[in-house]
Formats: sequence, C-alpha cells, structure tokens
Amino acid sequence: MARFYEIDLLRFLSAFFVVVFHYTYTGYMEGFAPIADFPVLREYTRYAYMGINFFFVISGFVIFMSIESASSKKFLASRFTRLFPAYWTALLITTVTILLIGDDKFSISIPQFIANLTMVNTLFGQNPIESAYWTLFIELQFYLLVFVVLLFNGLKHFIHVLAGILIVSTVALYFPWARDTNMWIGIFPHWSGYFAAGGIFYLIKRDGINFYCMLLWALAFIYIIKQSTLFGELMQSWFKVEFNIWIIALINALFFAIMSITAFCKNNPLRQPIFYYLGILTYPLYLIHQQIGYMLFNRFGTPENISLLVILTSLTMFLVAYLINKYAEVKLSPYFKSFANQFLKVKKSELSSLSNKPL
Repeated sequence: MARFYEIDLLRFLSAFFVVVFHYTYTGYMEGFAPIADFPVLREYTRYAYMGINFFFVISGFVIFMSIESASSKKFLASRFTRLFPAYWTALLITTVTILLIGDDKFSISIPQFIANLTMVNTLFGQNPIESAYWTLFIELQFYLLVFVVLLFNGLKHFIHVLAGILIVSTVALYFPWARDTNMWIGIFPHWSGYFAAGGIFYLIKRDGINFYCMLLWALAFIYIIKQSTLFGELMQSWFKVEFNIWIIALINALFFAIMSITAFCKNNPLRQPIFYYLGILTYPLYLIHQQIGYMLFNRFGTPENISLLVILTSLTMFLVAYLINKYAEVKLSPYFKSFANQFLKVKKSELSSLSNKPL
C-alpha cells in the first residue's frame, strides 16, 4: 500500500495546532491554567482549534485507504490494535500525573478511570480523564458506520453512503437546531461531513475524476466552509471573543486545497518520507498533552517563566509521544493484534489485506 507522506505532515501539524490552542488559549480562557496568559498571541492561536476539523478529514481518508478487501472482523482487530496500546499508556500516565500534582481543577475517581479504559466512557456517564479524549468517541462512531458497511459487504456502495452523509449533514447545518446539538458526544451533523469529505478525497485518488465524485467534492467544500464558519460563530458566543469568519473560511479552504492536491495529483512536493517520523508522533501527542500540560503550568509556572515553560512542556510532550510510540505502539501492538485476531477469530489468510500501520 502506497503511503502518502504529506498526510503524515498534515496530521502532525493538526496535532501541533491543537497543542498550541490548548496551551496558549483554552488553558487561560477556560480557567484550567490561568497562568498561561498570552493576550497578544491569543489573537492568532484562537484559530488553531481547527486542527480537530482537519484530523477528521484525514481520518476519513486513511480509513478508506486501509480497508480495501477488509472484512468487518479484520477492521475491528485493526482499530483495536491501532488505538488501545497508546491510549491505555497515555491514560495511565495522565492518571498518575493527576494523582501526583493534580489540584482542585483536576481529579479522578475509580469509576471514571475504569469507564475511560473502554474509550466509551460517555456511555457510562463518566467524563474523559483527558479533555482531548472527546474526539475519540466521535471517531468510534465513524468506525461503527464503517464496521456496519463492511458487515453487510457494502464497501462497493460506500460512495453512495458518503453522498448521503454529506447531503444530510450539509442541509442540517442550515437549521437552527444545529447550533444547540451536543457536538461533544454526537457525530452528526458537525463532524460527520468531515469524515465523508476524507472518504471522497480518497475515492478520487483511487478511482480518478468522474462527474459524481466531482459533485461530492464540491459539496464537501460547501460543508466544510459552512460547518467551520458556524462553529466559529459558536466559539465567539462561548468565549465572548471575536472570531473572524473570513479567516476561518480561508484556513479551511487552504486545507481543502492541500488535500485536493493529494487527491488529484500523481505527485506531491510534500510527499517526503521524512514526514513519516512526524506522523507516528501524532496520535500519542494528541493523547498525552492537554491535562498534563495544564498541571505543569499550574505547579511550576510564574509570570516570568511561563513562555519558556510552555515551550519546554511542548518539547517534553514530543519526547513522551516518541516514547509511547516506541514502547507502546511498536512493542505492544503485536500482542494486541494477536489477541484481537484470536478473539475475533480472524483467519490467517485475511490478515495481510488490512494495514495496522499508524496511518
């Protein structure tokens, strides 16, 4: 399977943007780390939250790329192997850190920890231990859809499923209730279209240009601009701070253009193997950075050192992400894969068709 190294770069940049957003914006604005006050920088980093949007598009792209000739069982085994080694490791590290240096802003209970082990803690009425984990529940809803389609051998019809998702999601965003839906636990309509857009990008890459795909490509653009600007309006109402809708639209249009280069063009100047080493840091970095960063700022930060502390903490999170990849994802994944394949009774003849690489 060909690897699109520019996707590794985009995934890393998306994760980095989220780290920047949390460390320089929400930590202060939401009161998790009041010491991390960067009034001038916040004027720019308030827009870095859009890394989440880009994550979902990229996820749609790589999932469809990885499930060619896959069965539903193989898909489940692959996702378990891909997600849980790093997740459980990061969960344990975050939990220990909370117990050691957490204050009244950060606490944990035994039921919460147990529920978080499942990655579907929301279904048990428990908050995520790490705030960033809310996106994992959204991802799992997308995986559930993919699983159902594979279960009923509907992969060849998936383009029609994506078309339906894009149409319904886009239309739904124009209704007033879209502003009030709980987007932190539900995939529709605020995130569903991003996954579908990623799938459309991949199908164009695989099958080439045709009228149907181009219509969906155009609809994906409409959806992304509508959702991102609507979400910007919501951010403005939540934080009581102006978010420039034109800047939001421009950033999303730029990302859409970059993804379109991957979809339409045979070659890409960003398709450099070196970016693989950034891609492997993305998932563990996302899992580990937020709460630990806030706690370090609160414990060791002062008005004089906070800028340096944010930089050092970011570098530390990169190092921890590397160690999680090396010792959890690489070392433990074979055991998780073996367990999943045996538990789900995946046949040996089926194993080679589904990649477990960290796409």
